[in-house]
Amino acid sequence: MRYTITITLISVLMLILCLQPASAQKKMKLPKKPPKEYVSYEPAEPDVISPKSAPDKPLRQVDESYVKLGPISNGPHGIDVSHYQGSINWTQVAKDDHAAYVYIKASEGSDNIDDMYQTNFRGAKRARIPAGSYHFFRANISPQAQVRNFMSQINLKQQDLLPLIDVEVQPRGMSDERFRQVLNEFLRLVEREIGKKPMIYTGKNFYNKIFAGHGYNKKYKFFIACYTLDEPVLYNNDDFILWQYSPRGRAKGIRGDVDMSRIRGRHSLREIFY
Repeated sequence: MRYTITITLISVLMLILCLQPASAQKKMKLPKKPPKEYVSYEPAEPDVISPKSAPDKPLRQVDESYVKLGPISNGPHGIDVSHYQGSINWTQVAKDDHAAYVYIKASEGSDNIDDMYQTNFRGAKRARIPAGSYHFFRANISPQAQVRNFMSQINLKQQDLLPLIDVEVQPRGMSDERFRQVLNEFLRLVEREIGKKPMIYTGKNFYNKIFAGHGYNKKYKFFIACYTLDEPVLYNNDDFILWQYSPRGRAKGIRGDVDMSRIRGRHSLREIFY
């Protein structure tokens, strides 16, 4: 009996001794949780277009001299306006060196019209500022209805600049492929109406997501918005004609902020004439 107890105790002790190294080894292999200061999260930056249509905030602040003067460039600077600018003194705007051309919002979706479009367009024409019109595209609305809305507002014979399509919002849940299908149909119908391919306005990130690699750059002229100090670079170094560099510019005859853009280096204003 005593012998049996002794053997049992020895066996238990040996088992404990055998398990201890394994337990210690297992314990040492457990990963250590990194300190909080080494954990980083950098969210992707969405496009920031202009207050007229996008709820996004600017990517970063830009100093006042940059907002007022814009990036140094040989190309002419211009503006785009909508009812957000309120009443505009176009005679004064014409005296501003940063208003060599203007794009004016005409319509949005199938039934939304800018109630200052006719006033703004007539004012710009009287002031002899080269003027064009733009439509804000909505991919969840019938392309046919949108084209009717746009065409009902603009007089093609009075356009100085190519009609512009503002493409910057993708409906939640809509695939990129479906978005392009609807947009392609809309662009086809616009081209049929105006006799030329319209120009497309969009943000740098939106361009890289939707347009890059799908042949749009070979067919259409692009107006790219990107509010940074450096001129934006698109995927594959795709070319574009206009760069909207600030949503907080200043121009004579306009109270408050206005979107500012410029023709890029080797391009000319003549390229976007209608």
